[in-house]
Amino acid sequence: MRLLLSLLFLLVPFGWAAPSWLRWAAHPDEGFTRFVFELPLGTAYENQTSGAVVRVRVGLELPEPETLQPDDPAAERVELVPSAGGTEVRIYLEPGASAKKPFVLEGPEGRFRLVFDLLHPKGGAAAPPPKPKPPAPVVVIDPGHGGPDPGAVGYVQEKSVTLDIALRVKRLLEAKGLKVVLTRDADYDLAPKHVKDFDERKRIDLDARARMTNGNRNLFVSIHVNAAERPARGIEVYYLGKTLDPRTLALAIAENGGGELGRRLTQQTESTAEKALADLIAQGNLQFSKRLAEEILRELLGHTGAKNRGVHSAPFYVLRYARIPAVLVEVGFANHPQEGRRLAQADYRQKLAAGIAAGILDVLSGGAHASAGR
Repeated sequence: MRLLLSLLFLLVPFGWAAPSWLRWAAHPDEGFTRFVFELPLGTAYENQTSGAVVRVRVGLELPEPETLQPDDPAAERVELVPSAGGTEVRIYLEPGASAKKPFVLEGPEGRFRLVFDLLHPKGGAAAPPPKPKPPAPVVVIDPGHGGPDPGAVGYVQEKSVTLDIALRVKRLLEAKGLKVVLTRDADYDLAPKHVKDFDERKRIDLDARARMTNGNRNLFVSIHVNAAERPARGIEVYYLGKTLDPRTLALAIAENGGGELGRRLTQQTESTAEKALADLIAQGNLQFSKRLAEEILRELLGHTGAKNRGVHSAPFYVLRYARIPAVLVEVGFANHPQEGRRLAQADYRQKLAAGIAAGILDVLSGGAHASAGR
């Protein structure tokens, strides 16, 4: 039950836009909301409460401004504004709410926590205006490869299969009221046209896809097609992590661009995975990514009857920046005599899309097994 409640809290669309060092949680029974700034030791900060606005300046950089809507009894909105030497966080209080004096707590090794408690409006205070309906969850679907990069080639071409499945997933999720962002919607990559070197195009393309795992989004799913020197078949799903399996490592290198580029980007991603395992907030995201991988795989197997190749962790570059649950799905093997031919069939691709969409809906609904065009 605690895991489910934590999942529901972390999947609130607004929370994922906040930087990793800022989080909050409402405690309605105690009548307050706690904002926590988890900062590296030595980080400069200052705060000021003026009227209905709490201002906190921290010596940490923010790439661009953000406006968050916490849907909280005490905080109407939160603005994060880059400023000279760091970031100013402005917490706008609801009518009748108030802020207590902040205090400092110990944090994980090398960090401390600056804590602000906001008192909820009392029963006699003027009722705040009705809150707007929260926006629909935003899901990023990434059709692997594209443009000059065909991906795996066998009875089908990977870049064509992944795009077709992604477009089908988009239609299924939008029919359920979700907003879907595609990293590409046609046969192209995400590198500028003037870049001619294939390795440089691939590096830029992967980096652009990876950076779409941030911002006002809830989930990220990258779709790929596998290949093997020996006949192999089945579906497997990955989340960010390291691996000791030579086959999985080889797959990551191939999907990360292949050759020397793939090895270099894989090493960079392994370093990111090591850091994530040492960070409590990142650890939580990895657990939710694993949960997303498990739900998608379960639904895919149920929709297709394909062989189960399991859920694994691996250093895929496209997952390295994720601050939201993010997975990579290998929907089958392009060069398997039977499975490759199935991947060429529209009705089988629709089953794959339905399985991916159903797994996403399962997670966003907190575990209720949702149908998505079964």
